[in-house]
Amino acid sequence: MRPSLSVSILAIFIALALPLAADALGLDVEANAGAGIGLGSTTNPDETGSPKLAFQGGLEADVFLVSLGPVDLGLSTGLEYSNLTVSSTTKYPTLSTSATFDSTFAYLIVPFAITGRVQLTPAVNLSLRAGGFLGHFLGGANNNINSPIIPIPSTLDSSTTIVGAWGLHFSAGADIRLTGNLFLSPSIIFNYGLTNIQAQGGYQYSDTLGSVTGMIGLKYNIL
Repeated sequence: MRPSLSVSILAIFIALALPLAADALGLDVEANAGAGIGLGSTTNPDETGSPKLAFQGGLEADVFLVSLGPVDLGLSTGLEYSNLTVSSTTKYPTLSTSATFDSTFAYLIVPFAITGRVQLTPAVNLSLRAGGFLGHFLGGANNNINSPIIPIPSTLDSSTTIVGAWGLHFSAGADIRLTGNLFLSPSIIFNYGLTNIQAQGGYQYSDTLGSVTGMIGLKYNIL
């Protein structure tokens, strides 16, 4: 997926949501950033891994359309930058050796989700999102820890890593009123890819990526 396509998807989503926003119960816009851990999984029985640092930041927009008792429900989208690192060790039994390295991946992500909020007190709301995301791989690198087999450090690009990504997107947090319509919004965001990140050709296994990040945001209630 090209970056222009991700931006186009976001623009289309917003264009479709704007007519609904005219009669919406609420429209929240949030800027956030945070850090956490990068996650990975593999079907390669000779590979093991461990989590490393992940960073994320971006903009989110929530349009609330219906109210069911104390819960407001609507749609959410945004534009996020995600940078995550995973550490992996691959054993080569026939060579009696192994290779250990850290891999860093940067993505542009467009989330799309059902969102909900519950007013706990006049000054505090509970905020939830559940859905998916589309992503575009921007670049990365393999950093050599102990790798006698693989020639690294090396750059990751479209020739070595699948460019288009998609997966699951969840978040949960609280909106704490600072003043008027402005809220402080701490949250946890979980993104888990369902895409094989390995390059095409020659691989008999697949690797996937995910991240759990703690975020701090500023949210403004426009409606």
